[in-house]
Amino acid sequence: ESYQEKAWRKFKEQPLVPIGTLLTCGALIMATVKMKRGDPQSLNNWLRVRVIAQGATIAAVCAGTYTLGSTAGDETKQTRQLDEIQAHREARAGRDRKEFEDRLKAA
Repeated sequence: ESYQEKAWRKFKEQPLVPIGTLLTCGALIMATVKMKRGDPQSLNNWLRVRVIAQGATIAAVCAGTYTLGSTAGDETKQTRQLDEIQAHREARAGRDRKEFEDRLKAA
């Protein structure tokens, strides 16, 4: 999986996080522009927008983590069951191999 494919997959999993990040960066850039122009009222407004966008992004990260965590439990159960089945098959194959070797020695 390339870097671009991974980024696209993550964007599909949690689309609000990159959008919130872009909004936060945009608000910060606008605040910087207003600071250079010497407009303190507009600067404060953009800094407030940045804080709100940053808070929304953190909320999106937490919500996405919670939803992915709740579905990960199901995947963990399935993985555990598959591991148990595989271990059972390997143990059975080992017993069959030992029985075959014992019959070979007896013959």
